[in-house]
Amino acid sequence: MEQEQTRERFVPRRVGRLTEELAALPWDDDADAERFRELSRMVAALDHVALYEREQRLIEAWDASTDDDPDQVASVRRELVALLTDANYTEVTVDELKEAMARESLIPLRLEVDLDDYEEVVIFRRGAERRSVEVPRWKGLRSEERTITVDDRVVLLTRVKPAAWFEEKGIDPADRNLVPGHVSLKQFKDVPRADIEMLLPSTQVRFRPIDSLMVGVPAVASGLIVLATKLLPTIGLAIVFFGAWLGIRDDEPELDQGALVVLLGGLVTIGGFLVRQWSKLKNRRIDYLRTLSETLYFRTLADGPGVLHTLVSSATEQEIVETLLAYRFLLGAPGGLSLEELDDVVEDWLRRTCHREIDFELDDALAGLEDLEIVEGTDRLRARPLADALVTLDRRWDAIFHHPGAHEVS
Repeated sequence: MEQEQTRERFVPRRVGRLTEELAALPWDDDADAERFRELSRMVAALDHVALYEREQRLIEAWDASTDDDPDQVASVRRELVALLTDANYTEVTVDELKEAMARESLIPLRLEVDLDDYEEVVIFRRGAERRSVEVPRWKGLRSEERTITVDDRVVLLTRVKPAAWFEEKGIDPADRNLVPGHVSLKQFKDVPRADIEMLLPSTQVRFRPIDSLMVGVPAVASGLIVLATKLLPTIGLAIVFFGAWLGIRDDEPELDQGALVVLLGGLVTIGGFLVRQWSKLKNRRIDYLRTLSETLYFRTLADGPGVLHTLVSSATEQEIVETLLAYRFLLGAPGGLSLEELDDVVEDWLRRTCHREIDFELDDALAGLEDLEIVEGTDRLRARPLADALVTLDRRWDAIFHHPGAHEVS
């Protein structure tokens, strides 16, 4: 059964779209709508300056880390978790992962993965959505409609156990597509919650019972046909020689050229039959591996530094979105709002606009407002007027690139 969907902190809005939706709300002064758009652009510009600096620090830390330095890897992990939290991702617990591994896969494969191969597995998801999909059954002869949870984005960090562990267990890591001690960082899109284990690099494809039947039944039928049409002379001759060897027959059968041809023909027939069946089995396995590879290929967005770049951008956008939401609804309340009132009014608007339950990150929003100095009050919060806020943001922008020796050229 699919896990019940819970509230997420992720706000499914780009800054541009959200700005227009908030600007379309009623204003006392029609000109304030354009002023709000200008404020949105300035907030985004200021945050993107900080984005660049944070991104460079993270990528440098990632490039400096090595598989055999656990302290550096741990430092990158802490930075990554903080970044994922800022981007409003939710961590996938070990219990959730094991539950996914126990469920039937939505793709026509049976997947197995041994979590003991990893020193650590960190998985975060975001943007859960309920979708109705057609799931094929009986090799596509029939299908059934199921409602599943699909995560819009999933980030996976894995660190494989050292070579000594695999040697102790007598396991060849190459057989599991693993490099001892290797650290991997990947981002995926549109991942069914029930198939999240397929993202792990050591995931193995196994035959399902239906696959065993699809291979075994034709093999048995073919074997009976070969036995009845091509192997009877060989079997008869073998029985004669075996009986003579046991002393059941008094006469000694003659092993002439004709008998040798019959025996050799039987051996060739058996060998050819076994090779054909092995080829069919191998080709079916290759087909399943190709299905898994194609599924991962079309869902993979980035790896390594590319993941860090997209996450920093996403975290920055979520921070801008949270700041704009809090500021806009404080503007609409001249008497100010308490923390609880602000949280309620924003979540109510998000519920009606985004058609989902969202746990608004009020603390992050207030931190953004206070950092930009466009909010006042403690018990009851009030937004600074748009005109004052724009002046404050403009001064902050000028101060970013200001140099004491700079002078105005006349």
